[in-house]
Amino acid sequence: MFDTVLVCLLVAGLTVAFMTYYERMAQEARQTALKVGLANIRLSTELYRALNGRYPHDLKHLLSERFLIPAEQGTILNDWYLRAQALDHSGYPVDPFGERYQYEPASGRVSSGTRGYQNW
Repeated sequence: MFDTVLVCLLVAGLTVAFMTYYERMAQEARQTALKVGLANIRLSTELYRALNGRYPHDLKHLLSERFLIPAEQGTILNDWYLRAQALDHSGYPVDPFGERYQYEPASGRVSSGTRGYQNW
């Protein structure tokens, strides 16, 4: 009887330790994905501004636009400004925490909509 209780306590303890570790790793993965997502969107808005003389009016517009850059020896670079990994029901990109990215078209400032990550 004592052995069964001891094994159950050991399994419960290992389960709690694993879940704590998993939650921490998942949070770190979301934070890393947020950094990468912000960098990609910021780079895309700057490229749009460099080619068009202004920032895009919203991020949804940036998802639907393509750019064309002539390069040396007649090669042309043609691609999308931005490809979002996840979109909300309205078609706007969302961060890894599920919140819509915040965007100010006048300044081109992009931030997370998730509380605690707005200043990243």
